[in-house]
Amino acid sequence: MSVSLYRILLFLLIGVFVGALVPAGIALDRRLSSELERKARDDLAMAPKIMADRNATVGSALMMHAKEMAQAEGMAAALASADTGRASRLAEAARVDELEEIILVGPEGESWAGPEVGDALVGETRLGQMPVAFVSASGQPFAVSLAPVMEGDAWMGAAGVARALDEAFAATLAGLTRAEVVIMAPDGSVPAMAAADSALGPSVADSAHAWKGDGAVHTLLMPDGRTYWVTAASLDEAGTVLFATDAAARLAVLPALRRGALIAGAIALGLALIMAAFAASLTVRPVRTLANAADRLAEGDFEAPVEGSMILEVDRVSAAFRNMRQALASKLDELEAANRELVDRQEKLKQLQAEMIQRDRLVASGKLVTELAHEIRNPVANVRNCLEVIRRRLDDDELGQFAELAMGELLRMHSLAEQMLDLNRPVDPEASTCDPDSVVRLVVELFRTGEESGGLDIRTGGSAGGEAAIAPDALKQVLLNVLQNAREAMPEGGEISVHLERRDGIIELAVEDSGPGIDPDVLPRVFDPFFTTKGEVHGVGLGLFVAEGIVRRYGGRLVAANRTDAPGAALRIELPAAPPASGGAEEAGVEPTGGPG
Repeated sequence: MSVSLYRILLFLLIGVFVGALVPAGIALDRRLSSELERKARDDLAMAPKIMADRNATVGSALMMHAKEMAQAEGMAAALASADTGRASRLAEAARVDELEEIILVGPEGESWAGPEVGDALVGETRLGQMPVAFVSASGQPFAVSLAPVMEGDAWMGAAGVARALDEAFAATLAGLTRAEVVIMAPDGSVPAMAAADSALGPSVADSAHAWKGDGAVHTLLMPDGRTYWVTAASLDEAGTVLFATDAAARLAVLPALRRGALIAGAIALGLALIMAAFAASLTVRPVRTLANAADRLAEGDFEAPVEGSMILEVDRVSAAFRNMRQALASKLDELEAANRELVDRQEKLKQLQAEMIQRDRLVASGKLVTELAHEIRNPVANVRNCLEVIRRRLDDDELGQFAELAMGELLRMHSLAEQMLDLNRPVDPEASTCDPDSVVRLVVELFRTGEESGGLDIRTGGSAGGEAAIAPDALKQVLLNVLQNAREAMPEGGEISVHLERRDGIIELAVEDSGPGIDPDVLPRVFDPFFTTKGEVHGVGLGLFVAEGIVRRYGGRLVAANRTDAPGAALRIELPAAPPASGGAEEAGVEPTGGPG
């Protein structure tokens, strides 16, 4: 005989539910009942302590009120003259709380007003004390406080206040302790109580004296069958205060909890039946989702959900599939990252090749220009000398002007040749380092002094934090050429920023202007010799070419770009930092031999 898995799971869950939940519910009910009773008894046992704290607070207030009454102006004279009327009026005027009664004691210890306080309390006031105690007068308990009335060092009597332990006192204690309160006089009467059952006082009166001050919680069985838990607190000779709690009221929550437990059990049973009905489908569904995820993985989808299973083997297969899919996705990500890195390296390689080609072209151009300058410098000087001789011997002024023009052009050619030769002149070994901060300050000051338009604002900032591996004159010439180029780009005036910074053994000097910037088509050619966008009047395109050659000769580089934060051009001079042991050469105020392009 075969049984379906559905029925097996159904009967198994019902058996587990009935066999485990019912005994647990019974044990829980018993434990809860005992805990509720223990909590109620513990709360009731705290009631005498709460009353003691309350009495201490009330006693402090009574003592303060009694002291004020005893120190009332004229009270000592009224007691000394046995003027009871005046003493009563003074006491009434000094009374603070309307619920308090005044107490007056004459010079002989006799009571003039208020409840009798007894000789013991009067004797304590004769000693200068201010006692607080409980007394009983006509079956009514009172809390009293006395204060001595003195005339110099002589005791004239006593004054004080008394507060009846009445219904209000009982109600206050009931609110503080959350219990029913019965105040009993020494004769067994009940002057005040705060209880829902008026029969509670007489029923507990017989046992009150036996329980007085023992601090225990007792069980009291009422005539109608109800059960109370009771504890007693002593008021000295003034009586007893009983605190009671109805056991049925404190355990009234148990029936509701039991009904709730039954409802919860019924719901749990229904849920168990539903779980049994869907157990088979929950077993098959993870396998179905695993197959779907495998199909979507073949299509390139790595995010298809894969559910776990209550069956260990199926769950292990699902976990292995998730790990395999995650590993495959990680490998694909690594492959994509490697491809991106390869593209970046190729791009950097292209940039490096372009820079090397540009450097080779500049080197070749510089060498050619230098050789050409060397060859034409002497012939140009000779021709100029010849023209000078001719000019001196000419009597025709017009021919003399033409000779002057020719000599000026030859002088200009000679200056250009000198600039070309500056690129290959040997570096002075005694002046191979300098302090960039000092050079920048000097060049900026010279530039400001020689500036003619008056519309430029030159700002400096940063610090190199050491020396640079370049001669001071060479750095002056480079910086002057760059600043001149920036100034000519802003004929209407503008701002030029010069910033120094040291980073990873490189000293970077950035010069930024607020001009129109450099045309992207022109940017790759700005360092070519004889390339200029300024026209024949302003230059021949050698300033940046000479500056780049000088920087390159000292192992650095000069980079031109456009600003990204604002309009304008940005030229960056990168120089190797000098070793710490190297000493900078003294700066020399040598003007650059070549004008900027």
